[in-house]
Amino acid sequence: MPRTSTASQIRKLPDSISGLWALCALTPFRSRAVYEEAASLCNRFAVRRLNAVQRGYFRELLELVEDYETEHGEEAKTLRELKRLATQRTAAAH
Repeated sequence: MPRTSTASQIRKLPDSISGLWALCALTPFRSRAVYEEAASLCNRFAVRRLNAVQRGYFRELLELVEDYETEHGEEAKTLRELKRLATQRTAAAH
């Protein structure tokens, strides 16, 4: 199944699992480009209110991103990104 660049997707996240899979299939990443696309998509999910389907998809996508990072020795990248997102959310709340 071809993957579509997240940059070309509309701002609103799909509500259905088929729409979410069209953004990025929940399969192990076979290339760095697919991993980077998925990590970028995770950033979009992290700053939005999600419905139950989106939350489940996001959890699975995060797990695949973490698996890729562990396999490729990039665990520190996830921690840096989570800290950055937490800082942004805290600043936006004030």
